[in-house]
Amino acid sequence: MSIRLPLQGVFDTTHTNQGTTSVAGGWAYPFKLPQDTDNVVVKVLPSVTAGGVSVVFQTSDDGGNTYFDVARTSVASANEVGANPQFLSIPVISAGQGTGRTFAGASVITAGIGAISASTLAQGQVSGLPILGIQNRVFLQSVGNATAISARITVSANSQSATA
Repeated sequence: MSIRLPLQGVFDTTHTNQGTTSVAGGWAYPFKLPQDTDNVVVKVLPSVTAGGVSVVFQTSDDGGNTYFDVARTSVASANEVGANPQFLSIPVISAGQGTGRTFAGASVITAGIGAISASTLAQGQVSGLPILGIQNRVFLQSVGNATAISARITVSANSQSATA
């Protein structure tokens, strides 16, 4: 087995909305993963005034009708632009890991597959749920009274296959 590089960009957006289009407490950005994905990396570069943001990686087993939490970043603000991006590492078949400035490691809240629904993870937690299908999404949540948000979110995937 080798290092699986380069990462393939799957999703890239910069979120700048402060709240007018928020649905269910945040903003959902759906995307599809390549079928032959081994690992997923989420990177969040936040810049927030008077508040913070976090991002939840969610997966779906029914093509996007229902989503379940896999991992959530720590809450980050303007102090973390560039120098301290938030990362999530999400393997396909086992519990992932989240890291952040205020949370040095991941907290697995279930040792196996348990009752997991959307938007239930606390910051810096992983659920233990693997990726369930190619339809997934990132869900950005703001906290506090944010007066300005500019959060770049990228999702990358890699595979051992030379054609994926």
